[in-house]
Amino acid sequence: MRLYNIFVKFTNIYIASWAPSSTLHLKEYYRALARWESVYFKRREIRTWLKDMQVKNIDYLPESINVIEGQFDNRLFFRVSEDGLIILSQPAEDPEKDAQRLEQFLNKKMINLWDNLFSRGAARPKVFDEIESRHPLLLTVSKATSAEMEKFFEIFNTIPHKKIDLEQGEVWIGENLAVINNSRFNQDVLDKAVEHLLFARVYEIQLERFVKGYEVLWNKVEGIRNQKYFQQQDLPVVHDRILNIQNQANFFRARLNQMQHFLDWRGKLIDEYVLDSNLNETFKRFFMSLHSSQKYLQELWAMLANYINSTVSLINFLYSDSEHKNLANLQKLFLVSTVAAIISLGGLLMVDVYRVLVFGGLAITVSILVYFLLFRILARYKKISIFQKNIELPGD
Repeated sequence: MRLYNIFVKFTNIYIASWAPSSTLHLKEYYRALARWESVYFKRREIRTWLKDMQVKNIDYLPESINVIEGQFDNRLFFRVSEDGLIILSQPAEDPEKDAQRLEQFLNKKMINLWDNLFSRGAARPKVFDEIESRHPLLLTVSKATSAEMEKFFEIFNTIPHKKIDLEQGEVWIGENLAVINNSRFNQDVLDKAVEHLLFARVYEIQLERFVKGYEVLWNKVEGIRNQKYFQQQDLPVVHDRILNIQNQANFFRARLNQMQHFLDWRGKLIDEYVLDSNLNETFKRFFMSLHSSQKYLQELWAMLANYINSTVSLINFLYSDSEHKNLANLQKLFLVSTVAAIISLGGLLMVDVYRVLVFGGLAITVSILVYFLLFRILARYKKISIFQKNIELPGD
């Protein structure tokens, strides 16, 4: 049972999700929510996706970053920005239960609608989707003591690593939770501060996905390179596997570079959106830290891309070299067998064209059978040395 000081007042609880987006996406999302319409899908599909999402009111607000905001009939409020930030909120009563409700509605309704509108058929790496994406929470309260602030973070199994005294109240920030206490901001100022704070948190969480994605793909490449030998028959499979890894790495790098623009954009709006001087300075330092992490990860992924590309080149070389040798062996076998057959005909009496054709055809048939026996079946068990030493590639 969770006990709080009877004077503690819960105000609102927020949850956020983010994926890079644009004004075009925002307008399409607005059209679906407001009118059940879409440029790309039929109304009956939109109605299916909007089940249990009865919109009470909705507005499109042209701002420095355009947003749509409104309320559902179930007392949930939403705010969606053109850069892809989705914020869902409700009046707070029981933080744990409220958080579970918001998480469920965000995943099954808001994000599901977004994915149906914009991500159907999109080529997104399986690794990217398999990496868990956490959604940060923010709680606004008043009259909470330091002990109670600590208690909030214990409930959500996270540790506060920043405690900032504001001109009007305080804010504690942890990995998955931020708590604003005793704020006396007006609602508009508070909304923009909450939006910027949640963007910073969800952006950092996205960067964590790139760290995990790097580890997953690096281990996959190492799994290939650590094999000193391959069976010749396995080369096509290995070839396809490394190309798949390369495609996944290209996606991660492109998404990481794309994210940079949105970080720069939000950073330029700190002075406009965050009016409290202490929180303003904290945000600027926070965004500098995010820029540093972003730069580090971009360089890290560039090194991984080079590592993957060198592996792809080597596998391509071995794969094409193996096919070339098989073809050369077949040509030699055909030549020897055909010559031998023709020579043997010279000893026959009454040789004629018919016999030449018969024996020639037989020689070719035998040659093909021998080829498949020696170079197709037995070659499967031939080991190819790989990565034991540097191999010069054509053009090096």
